[in-house]
Amino acid sequence: MKKQLEEWKKQYDHVEVTDNDLDQAIEAGVQKAEKQQRLKRWGIAPFVTAAIIFISFITVINASPAFAAQVAKFPGLERFIELVQFDKGHQAAIESDYFQVIDKTVTKGDLMLTLDGVIRDQNGIVLFYTVTSEKELDNVRLEESTMTNAKGEEMKQYAQLYNPPVKDGDTYSQTIEFFTEEPIPFDDFTLTTEVVGVETLDNDVGNQLREKVSIDFHAENTKEAIDYQVDETVTVKGQKIHINSVTIQPLRTSINLYADPENDMRIFSFDDIALVDENGEEWSGIQNGMTASGTIEDENYEVFLQSNYFEQPESLVLTFSKIQAVDRDKDYLRFDLKNEQILHDPNDKFYDMEYGNGWLSVTMDRMEGYYMNPFGDILDLDGNKIEQTRSNSSHIENDASSTFKQSIQTNEPIIDVKLSSYPNWIEEKVEIPLK
Repeated sequence: MKKQLEEWKKQYDHVEVTDNDLDQAIEAGVQKAEKQQRLKRWGIAPFVTAAIIFISFITVINASPAFAAQVAKFPGLERFIELVQFDKGHQAAIESDYFQVIDKTVTKGDLMLTLDGVIRDQNGIVLFYTVTSEKELDNVRLEESTMTNAKGEEMKQYAQLYNPPVKDGDTYSQTIEFFTEEPIPFDDFTLTTEVVGVETLDNDVGNQLREKVSIDFHAENTKEAIDYQVDETVTVKGQKIHINSVTIQPLRTSINLYADPENDMRIFSFDDIALVDENGEEWSGIQNGMTASGTIEDENYEVFLQSNYFEQPESLVLTFSKIQAVDRDKDYLRFDLKNEQILHDPNDKFYDMEYGNGWLSVTMDRMEGYYMNPFGDILDLDGNKIEQTRSNSSHIENDASSTFKQSIQTNEPIIDVKLSSYPNWIEEKVEIPLK
């Protein structure tokens, strides 16, 4: 057993995510985003942003002996080590025996889907699943996934996140996450989904396999949320930030805060927001999932952090010191598409603008920690929004520079693009004791 645990630890510490895996994650997230426009608070932009964010792997969390011991209790769970190593909350849930084994399999055609287990709380559920086939497949994934109760009623107002797969021979292990705005009101679920894989034939032509399947399962939430009412306003470099509350659940922590709409700077994000205990241990932003929900100047805005639900800290502090922001009257980029020129950039960060075949790209000097696509709404010079038939973006980075690309369809020669992020920060340490 000791030897096996050491081997799992090695697997855990050495992760490789291929470009193909990342492409799958982005494509799955974008496809789901295009289908979720009916949601009240989670529109297409947050979903697409989430699709980009959750494949931006930044830190590696070392497996603890307690985590490895819990993994050993559940045959097959070792396959998922790579999928939870970026989330301390998910690890802690497994360490604390809060992983619910399902172990249900359905086979259709040449594809076999196994729902291995779940982690569930009041507003979310993470499904751990495996796809196998006797055929050699690539691009294995789930699509068109829905969750319903025993009466066939679909889970309402939910966000859905796919993570890249881990391949081991003919086995693909992945997770899919569902989060709701309101508490999930039932314990009996049906997952209905399309299992997809691409078989490469002898002539190098891809043959897509696609089967629609359903799995019924039972998963209970046995943990109550931990709530801290804050109701505090802080001022950072003249900008007011209202912090309403902190809610900690097994899967993630929700920080309800918002930027004052009367600020003279437009705030985009709180880049280093975290919970810190008496030993200095941090629970920071989600690295492989949805990082926020809503509009940052709306009172219902939420930032999501990794959960410390299963910890018992003597003290807990909410802290941040680095806020991404730009002057409100300069919160846009202006492009001359015909002559491929940047006419306005708040701090002259971008260069080498190109436009062709419906794609606009700009480049900036590489900055550690900045990877967000800056492109928001596209406007004409009268301030009218230019609707887009598709919304695709990409980010290419090397040692020296970062290039951002955005699909833009327009006949306007000059356009404004509202910023959704920008490499400029105001910095000041804020600490709010919670306990």
